[in-house]
Amino acid sequence: MGFLQNESFSLLVTLDKNYLEPLKVMLNAYGVLHRDIKTDLYVAHSSLEEDDFAALEKAVSGFDITIHNLKITDRYFKDIPVLARIPEESFYRLLAFHYLPETVERCLYLDPDTYILKSLVPLYEMDFGDAYIAAAAHLHGLHDAFNKARLGLEDQKRYLNSGVVLMNLQAIRRDFTLEKILECLEENAQRLILGDQDLMNILFGSKAQMIDERIYNLDERAYQYYKKHESFDISSVKEKTVIIHYNGKYKPWLAGYKGALDRFYPPVQKKGPAPKGMVKKQVESVIKITRLTKQQTIFLVGAVFLLCVLVIAYFSFGKTLTQMIAEPASFRNWLDQFGVFDEVFFILIRAAQTVVKFIPAEPLEIGSGYAWGAIPGMIYCILGNMIGTLVVFALTKRFGQKIIALFLPVKNMKNLSIFKSSNNTYALFFLIYLIPGSPKDGLTYFAGLMALKPISFTLMTAVARIPSVLSSTLCGATLAEKQYLVSILIFVITGVLAAIGAFIYRTYTKKKNAAKQAAANKM
Repeated sequence: MGFLQNESFSLLVTLDKNYLEPLKVMLNAYGVLHRDIKTDLYVAHSSLEEDDFAALEKAVSGFDITIHNLKITDRYFKDIPVLARIPEESFYRLLAFHYLPETVERCLYLDPDTYILKSLVPLYEMDFGDAYIAAAAHLHGLHDAFNKARLGLEDQKRYLNSGVVLMNLQAIRRDFTLEKILECLEENAQRLILGDQDLMNILFGSKAQMIDERIYNLDERAYQYYKKHESFDISSVKEKTVIIHYNGKYKPWLAGYKGALDRFYPPVQKKGPAPKGMVKKQVESVIKITRLTKQQTIFLVGAVFLLCVLVIAYFSFGKTLTQMIAEPASFRNWLDQFGVFDEVFFILIRAAQTVVKFIPAEPLEIGSGYAWGAIPGMIYCILGNMIGTLVVFALTKRFGQKIIALFLPVKNMKNLSIFKSSNNTYALFFLIYLIPGSPKDGLTYFAGLMALKPISFTLMTAVARIPSVLSSTLCGATLAEKQYLVSILIFVITGVLAAIGAFIYRTYTKKKNAAKQAAANKM
């Protein structure tokens, strides 16, 4: 049969107590078909007890199957919203490369609700090159397109089912770390409607080998599709199918099974009750998935508050406000009401803008140039930036990582990690602050967590900001002198430089992160 006699199969299952009996049935079917193959069965779980493993040992006692107890105590997935509907253990398969022995380079994962009709040797021995996994799809048409679009899987041929997965652990270990998996989990937690299956597609789907679902992962949905479109009937299942997957809420060991494939499952003397409460679990899962994170809540509340302020302001002094926006001179006149303290008041406004990074800076810079001229306006803006920078440092020293989470998404934090690995941190920050279009005020929060001296950092970034701020205040100054063509030219040039700067920043961070990941993979 081509399989080395001195080599063993490596099988992986993940489950809780609810799937213990179906696992015994699946293992018995496997054992009967693979009596002459030594098998290492890895059982990943968090709740099974000694009696449960004793029952499993008894179930496979007539076969050459060695059971390995992999009790997972790390609760990496405990806060995932979709756990209202599926067990936490289902995610453990994604960490097989981490938990299984380094000597295991290839592993076949099987859901406990699968049933084996023929030898798995052709599947296990298949050549899937440098692919991370080999898996089957089970959705067609709009269902498949929806799941791919939902997860942004543009380069993936089809959305994959996670019930039967041949894993290339050698390739996965080369390109992934536990930290990378958990980072991807955190970034996509609210997108995992189908749990670990969604995460598997995001992580490994771009480098997956397709296997035929009619042969290796036939469920009722796929059977009905191929029966209608390709005359794939029960006799075809008997002739070709190797693995039947009883996924979904209907199971052959429970009452009320709907479908045609339960005839292949061994008779069950005493079936469990028909599944109930599935709709409730689905609703609970959707509620948890769509629940706003702390960061999202803060931004939503802030947006609503800002909208309310704008509505009240419009009805209270809308005419004056509109005039200030339409005519920059109105901004200068508005500042005049503060008398000798107008510059001080503006500097404090600029400091607040530096602290609350989602307030746009450019209108203030242009208004400053209009009110006081290019150079004085630039100086006031820079002074405000310096005060705001010191406040940000104070906040980050007091609240640490929590304050960062309110202002920077996870993906941005990943990009900003390049600063921690740089040997010339000050020089790198100076370069980034010098580039128009870079996220300067957001970077200040990140810098506050590092071992940087607040005064030195503030002075250095103040100098780096000068060209960017000066271009805006110069635009405002030329507006005050009614040199509109010059203003437009400065505005256009600044916009182009900002776009180029943003592109340079994204390219640089992407390159540095790729180099950092490559170095980590070599370790």
